Amino acid sequence: MPLRSLLNAGRNRHVKDRLAEEGVDVYLQSLDSSSTEKAEEQKGEAISRLLKKKDVRLLRHMGMGPLGFVSNPLRRDCWYELLTSQLHIDDATEYFPPVEKHKDEGQVALDAERSFGGIANKKLKVQLKALLVELITDILRKYPSLNYYQGYHDIVSVFIMCFSWDVTEEKGLEWGSLSLREQININKLFYCVEAFTLLYLRDFMMNSLDFPFEQLSLISSLIKESDPKFYNAFQFDKNEPLFAIGSILTIFAHNLKPIDSGDTNLHKTLFQIFDMTISSQSMHLPLIIYKNLLLQNAPEILKQIEANSEVFENDFDLRHVAIQTVLQKKLYDESLWEEVLQITRDHSANASRRVLKRVRLNKYSTLLNTACGNPCSFQMDAVVFYLDEQTKMNGQYKKNKHDGIATRSKTRALVQRLGHFLPPKYDKWGKISLLIGIVAILYQLRNTRSLSLVLNLRYMISTKLKDLSHVNMNLHHVNNIWMDPIKDILRFGRPNR
Repeated sequence: MPLRSLLNAGRNRHVKDRLAEEGVDVYLQSLDSSSTEKAEEQKGEAISRLLKKKDVRLLRHMGMGPLGFVSNPLRRDCWYELLTSQLHIDDATEYFPPVEKHKDEGQVALDAERSFGGIANKKLKVQLKALLVELITDILRKYPSLNYYQGYHDIVSVFIMCFSWDVTEEKGLEWGSLSLREQININKLFYCVEAFTLLYLRDFMMNSLDFPFEQLSLISSLIKESDPKFYNAFQFDKNEPLFAIGSILTIFAHNLKPIDSGDTNLHKTLFQIFDMTISSQSMHLPLIIYKNLLLQNAPEILKQIEANSEVFENDFDLRHVAIQTVLQKKLYDESLWEEVLQITRDHSANASRRVLKRVRLNKYSTLLNTACGNPCSFQMDAVVFYLDEQTKMNGQYKKNKHDGIATRSKTRALVQRLGHFLPPKYDKWGKISLLIGIVAILYQLRNTRSLSLVLNLRYMISTKLKDLSHVNMNLHHVNNIWMDPIKDILRFGRPNR
């Protein structure tokens, strides 16, 4: 496996000198010529040295490189070191008034029941599911303004499998009556899930999909920046990448399960994606990975669209099915994933920053602060502020939508009620002329703001509606019934009686 990029990509002189000082370069220099197994062993030794020194900066560098953090026993320690450096949480402090039961706990239990399908040991599977419910429930009760979404359980499952990997892999049939909680560091596991949730997933944990959809729009802009021809051929200006929602909400954990009885190399791919995301402290990274995954399969996707263009009437459905057909077929292509991750490593540093200006994001999005790709440390007061403001903004989004729908519904109901005055065969023309009349009325009201005009308009409307209800009226009358009063309103500001 070629690993030279670990020495070159994104590496400044200071990092190189530090690696040499710590003796890490000795391991890295020989990785190009090593077998995968030997490379894992050598990089694992290097990571162990850095963990002992708690060298967060060089650990980030290791996590971004090929093989990531190599193995789950090393990985869980690396994730904990990185996440504790990114967010300080005081266990003795209540940042929000906790609740005894969160409104989403029922859905958590349902989703947990469908989890860990690849675990053969039934007793172990039961305990894994129970731990999944416990972790998510504790997070939601501690931060009640967060909302559970379907897919969050997939992400938490990745952390659980990482922390319990040696149990599931080595002791699955041997530990007998010992509980899973007794064999893992539950406190470190909870801290990692808590910090990752608050720093990386806030956009997804509102009670609407407005913020996730904002993130998805970044994929289109990234594709336009990287491959304008594919952007135009796929018509991304007309087709938002909503088909990516499952992959992005779960950071590919729904696509690449953290445990599957089939192929362990795909587990490594998923864990490496999390290694890279946490090491870069960036939620841009899953979006960039998805963009690269699409571009690596662009020719085949376009062929699928062309081959099925006559089958689908809906343009969005055509493109959605084309992408899902291709990506599902390539889901277990290990070489494809290696290529996609390497392209991401080589070109992710500034890939999304160039296109952020073209995308509308809420100003408290994780993409702009706690997971913006600039590794740094946050205090809980800042995160609490971001969460509060996002919750308020999400509420305002929903209110605006509700008000808009309510206004449209009231207008539609008014037109329908007025339409009851019309004979059925004249209904269409009557409504059109009625709409013209309303527009004219509103226009004149804006200019005159006259109470007498309002009263006169009320009289005029009631009179004309009576005329419209006459069964013997003809099409000419309906089509022009508002013309005289409209002329009066626009010309004189008063309707004729």
